[in-house]
Amino acid sequence: MNRSTLSLILTSGLVFSASAHAEYENRSFSVFGAAGMQHINYQESLKDWYGVDMDSKFTTVNFVQRSGGYTAVNDRIGFSIISTSTLIGFENDEEWKLAGSDGYVQQSTTQLDFASLDINLSYHFQNGWYATGGMHYQKTSFSRFRWTMGTANDALNSTMRSYIESQPDMMAVVDAKVADDTGRNADINSRDDYFNDIANDPEANATVVYEDASNFGVMAGIAYDSYFMRQTSGPRYQFSLEAGTPIYERVLNSGVNETLDRTFGGGLDVTGKIGAGYQFGTHLSTMLLLTAHYSHRDEIVKRYNALDTTTLPENTLQAYAAYLSIGWNFD
Repeated sequence: MNRSTLSLILTSGLVFSASAHAEYENRSFSVFGAAGMQHINYQESLKDWYGVDMDSKFTTVNFVQRSGGYTAVNDRIGFSIISTSTLIGFENDEEWKLAGSDGYVQQSTTQLDFASLDINLSYHFQNGWYATGGMHYQKTSFSRFRWTMGTANDALNSTMRSYIESQPDMMAVVDAKVADDTGRNADINSRDDYFNDIANDPEANATVVYEDASNFGVMAGIAYDSYFMRQTSGPRYQFSLEAGTPIYERVLNSGVNETLDRTFGGGLDVTGKIGAGYQFGTHLSTMLLLTAHYSHRDEIVKRYNALDTTTLPENTLQAYAAYLSIGWNFD
């Protein structure tokens, strides 16, 4: 390669770099009219719960919305506020499986709604890419009803009884309940009475169970949007990947007599999006956006004595959505 050719390549590269840099502009925009369908996988798991390992699985498709906007602060800094929520949640069956047993313990009809709010600060590298960091809020709400008993329910009750009877400190609490003739314990006059009282019998005892789980956390990640490099007519592309952890959790379940909360209880959130669309000019654009969200929450346990606890299971949620949205710049 001779010097003149090398000089031409270097000069062309510098000109392209300068022009690309000059095209960068940090401009605000809003997203509205974003609606789509979201596929949700939800699973709860109990590990070594009175000697029992059990999990439930639920899958549904919901009608959802996504809206918000991005505000430019200066040449490199901006912030975004994006919310997503279920508009219509659809019902499906949910089953509880007992490890080591065929069939299921119980089944219910379940509806699950999922909502999130992300407030992120953005730092631009002036080439379309930018770093993000900020607050992530999410709320999972479900209702369970129309309970039926499965063939593994007897195995569940038998396993729990055998485990409790093998623990002297737990049996001491059982005997104290048998000896106590006040309140709820008034009808418990023997060990058999106690185990009959706590036996799982969903068709007889369960009505409608509601739960609201709210989480505040922090997230950080990397993102790209061709809008910041080209705001004239042409294709537009988006990408982001963020990860974080919950800081504060608050859970209210209608089967529990109190609200459970904790700080820095562990868990993981991962979100991502990829989108392609068309920029019709400085103001108007349309996007087809695919998003994914994964969250894991450790179980919450509150212990009152050697026997009695309130336990909310470990749970995992995966949500995948496709949206069609419109973007608008109000400048």
